[in-house]
Amino acid sequence: MKTHRRLSLARRSTLIVAVAVCSLLAGTQVALAEPTAPDARSGMSGVTPDTPEAKAARQTQVFDPDVKRPQPQVIPGTGEKIAPLTSALKPTEPTALPGSAKANGGALKADAKVTPVTPSQSGGTNGGSTLGYACLPRIYGGIYVGNDAAIGPYSDTVYVADVTCNFWLEYMYGVSAAIDWTQHYAGETGYVGTSFAGYGSYGASQGAFEIQGDMYDGGRYVEIILELYLQASAPWGACNPIPPLRYLACDGLGTYLLHVVVGTGPMWTGLAAPVVRWAALGDSYSAGTGSSSYLGAPNPPECRRSVQTYSYRVGGGGLWIGDRGEKIPLDQPNLKACNGARVIDMYFTQHNAGAETRQLDYVTRRTRLVTLTLGGNDVGFVPRLRSCVTGNCSGAPLVSAQEAAVLQDDLVRLYQTIRSQMRRNSMLVVLSYPAFLPNPDDPADPQPSVTRCPIVNTRIDTAELRRIYEAAVLVGNAAQSAAARLGDPRVKFVNVTELFRGHRICSDDNWANGVNLDDIPETFHPNDRGYFEMALQLILQAGIGS
Repeated sequence: MKTHRRLSLARRSTLIVAVAVCSLLAGTQVALAEPTAPDARSGMSGVTPDTPEAKAARQTQVFDPDVKRPQPQVIPGTGEKIAPLTSALKPTEPTALPGSAKANGGALKADAKVTPVTPSQSGGTNGGSTLGYACLPRIYGGIYVGNDAAIGPYSDTVYVADVTCNFWLEYMYGVSAAIDWTQHYAGETGYVGTSFAGYGSYGASQGAFEIQGDMYDGGRYVEIILELYLQASAPWGACNPIPPLRYLACDGLGTYLLHVVVGTGPMWTGLAAPVVRWAALGDSYSAGTGSSSYLGAPNPPECRRSVQTYSYRVGGGGLWIGDRGEKIPLDQPNLKACNGARVIDMYFTQHNAGAETRQLDYVTRRTRLVTLTLGGNDVGFVPRLRSCVTGNCSGAPLVSAQEAAVLQDDLVRLYQTIRSQMRRNSMLVVLSYPAFLPNPDDPADPQPSVTRCPIVNTRIDTAELRRIYEAAVLVGNAAQSAAARLGDPRVKFVNVTELFRGHRICSDDNWANGVNLDDIPETFHPNDRGYFEMALQLILQAGIGS
C-alpha cells in the first residue's frame, strides 16, 4: 500500500489558521446553502457586521474580475490535460450510472475496486461503512460587512473548501473560486483561491477576499465553488446529492477521471446596490448662486450653495451607465462648489469660505462623476462686469487672448488632476457659462429699454454689451479647448453659452438675474429656471441623468 500524504494549500497550518479565523468571526463552521431570502442565507455565518479589529485580523485580496486563472495542468501518468475554471457553469442535477446505488449517502461515489484508507488518513471518514467508497466536498466560512472611510461599504468573505475521500486517489486537483452572479455579471470569476494537486485522500483550498461596494458594481451576489479533478483506480459511478451544496458540473461518470464543480448557490454579500458618487465642484455657477434659497450650516454662507443648482436638479433620480452597461442611479451630489472659487481653490482652502477644505479633497477613487464650472473668477470677470455697470468698459476686451491662454493651461492641469484621482471609469463634465446679457448683434435677444431692465439700459451701452458677450464666449472657449486637449473621452464639455438666448436679462421670460445693487453676488447669475435649463443640458449633451 502506498504511503499516505495529506494534501494542503501550502502547509496544513495554513488551513488550521483559516478555520480558526472562521470560527472566531462566524462562531460556527457549517456547509453553505443557497439562500431563499437575504436573511435566510447559507450555512456560512451569514451577513454580519464587521469590526475594525476583525478586519485587521485577516488578510484579504480585492475582488477583481480580471483575476488570473490557474494554468492548465497535465495529469501525471495519463498525459490528459485539464483547464481549471474554464468550464461553463450550469446548475446540474445529481446523477448516477445504472447500478450505482444513490442510497449510499451524499457523496461522489466510486466503484468498490479501490484502495481504502484508515479514518486517520482520510480526515475522519470511517472507511466507507456509511458512504461506500466516496469523496465528500465541503465549503464553509463566513461573510462580513463593514464600512471604510477610504473605500466606502465593503464585504469580506473568508472560506475553506475541501474534499475528503475514504479511499486512495491516484491524482487529485482542486481549486476554489468566487463566482459573481449579480445581474449583468452572471458567471464572472471574481476571486480564485489557492489550489492543491497530488495524490492521497484529502485536499483543501481556501480564500479571503474583499468586495469594495463603491469600487465594483457587481459582487452583490456571489457563490463559492470548488472545482475537482479526481483520478481513481476504478470508474466513478455517481454524483449523489451533497446537501446543502449544488452541482454545477459532473463529468466523467463511468471513467477513471471525475470532473466535478460544486457550489454554495448565490449568497447576498450585504452590499447595497451601487450608486454614482458625484462631486459637484467649481464656482458660483455650480454652487447655485442667484437661486431662490441657500443651504444652511454646515455650508459656509459665503459659498451660496443651493438645491436649485443644476446638479441637484439631475441627481437623485437620474441614471448612469455602469461597468457592464447596466443602469445605476446617481447619488445626491456632494455639492462643494463655492461662490468666488478660482482654480487655486481646487488645490488650497478657499480664502473666502471659512474652514471649508480644498475642493479636490472631495474627488476620490469612489468618485464616478465630477461636474464643474470654473475660470470666470480667474480672469477677473466679476470686477470687470462691475466696472461696466459703474463706469465704461467698451475701450478694450474684458478678457484678453493672453489671459484666456493662461486660463486654458491652468484648466488642462486641473482637469488632469481631477481625472487622476477619480474612479477608473468615471467622467468629468465641464460646463461653460451661459451668456446672461443680451447679445446686441442677435435679433433673438430682447434688448434693454427704459421699461425693460432700466438699470442695464442706463448703465451698460451697446458697445459694452458686445464686450461682455465676447468675454463670455472667450472664457467658454478656453474651457472647451482645455477639455479637448486632454484627448480623454471621459472628459466631456457641455456648451451652454447660447442656452439663455431669447431668455437673457431684459427678456420677458428671463433665466438669469438682472442687476441687484443691494446684493451684487446675485447679479448676472442664473435664477431657478436658468439652473433647471442647465440641468437639462447636462442630461442632453453629456448623457447624465434621465
